[in-house]
Amino acid sequence: MLITGISGLLGNNLACYFRDKYEVSGTYNSHDVTIEGVYTHKCDLGNSDDIRNQITAYKPDIIIHCASLTNVEECEVSKKYTEKINVGATRTISEAADKKDIKLIYISSDSVYDGVKGKFSENDKINPQNYYGLSKYLGELEVLKVPRSLVLRTNIFGWNIQEKTSLGEWVLKSLKERKTVNGFKDAIFSSIYTFELARVIDIAIQKNLSGAFNCGASDSCSKYEFAVKIAELFDSDKSLIIPVSIDDYNFKAKRGKNLSLNVDKIQRYLDFNLPSVSKSVELFYNDCMLGLPNKIKKVLHNGYKR
Repeated sequence: MLITGISGLLGNNLACYFRDKYEVSGTYNSHDVTIEGVYTHKCDLGNSDDIRNQITAYKPDIIIHCASLTNVEECEVSKKYTEKINVGATRTISEAADKKDIKLIYISSDSVYDGVKGKFSENDKINPQNYYGLSKYLGELEVLKVPRSLVLRTNIFGWNIQEKTSLGEWVLKSLKERKTVNGFKDAIFSSIYTFELARVIDIAIQKNLSGAFNCGASDSCSKYEFAVKIAELFDSDKSLIIPVSIDDYNFKAKRGKNLSLNVDKIQRYLDFNLPSVSKSVELFYNDCMLGLPNKIKKVLHNGYKR
């Protein structure tokens, strides 16, 4: 298994999950990481030859393509570079996977939808409201040219290996430091814990699932409600969480407000029930109590096994 973006949030969590099941290799760009039991190596996604050489050298049976530019504001400003990484690199990986009959799994985003009506199904119109969402959809089109490929539209939170934070980590850190947390009351999503997404990917591989699927929580909540769920589980002060509106912020990139997902299709195909947002937050809490964040921050030198 080859995982791109192994120094990122999802990439390192997938490596942690899958390293006892597969011989795992991972690529990173600028953040060198060491993960016990995993081969990690630098790869410039802006260099097509480098990508092809990595795939030729490693000869993977499966590629999980996690690497992309995900900062919505930066993608809006740097469209040319975003296209190069999120679309161009995905095209190169897809072409290599097609030639070598590799199972390709592409991590897409709920941002391919417009966020107006919510509870989006795979049959709903694709209408991204910002360049990040558009670039992820254009990446989907490249991947779906490959037989047996799988596209998962998702929204995630989990534990970072780098010194940056997912939404869940940021909320928790802010509450521990007794800082005010502004939670969007009108931003609705179906976020799923990274290790639960890894479990879904594992089942999808076993069943050789292909096509495009929504893959988030089985329900949804606002980002304000999400922050409150974390505060309640971690016994933090909920009064620090302030409900605010997206409309109060002058973002460069337009955001869809209701990006909740209908996950009936993937549940039916996999015969597996995806977790609710509350269940994902509970699992996030449980892993924290087991010391997982520190083990990941220590680049897994202790060989953590889930």
